[in-house]
Amino acid sequence: MGQVKNDKLLIAVKLVLKELRLKTGLTQEQVSNDIKANKNLSIHIARNESANLNITISTLYELCDYYQISVSDFFTRVEELDKELKIKK
Repeated sequence: MGQVKNDKLLIAVKLVLKELRLKTGLTQEQVSNDIKANKNLSIHIARNESANLNITISTLYELCDYYQISVSDFFTRVEELDKELKIKK
């Protein structure tokens, strides 16, 4: 069985990550270096902003922590960008 990949979701996640980074005024390299220096983690920002690969939950959590946004607020923004991703109750 292959890995599940939702392209629409990945595109929206990519856009929110890029939006958060641009609000900081930092480059991808600066964010990556800052995370590496402060948390001793290596995160390839360009790869996560390209939406070519599934982002791990752990990586997403670390990026949310870095940008000081809760995971729930992050996904609220994802749903705002693509209304079709909102799960109907």
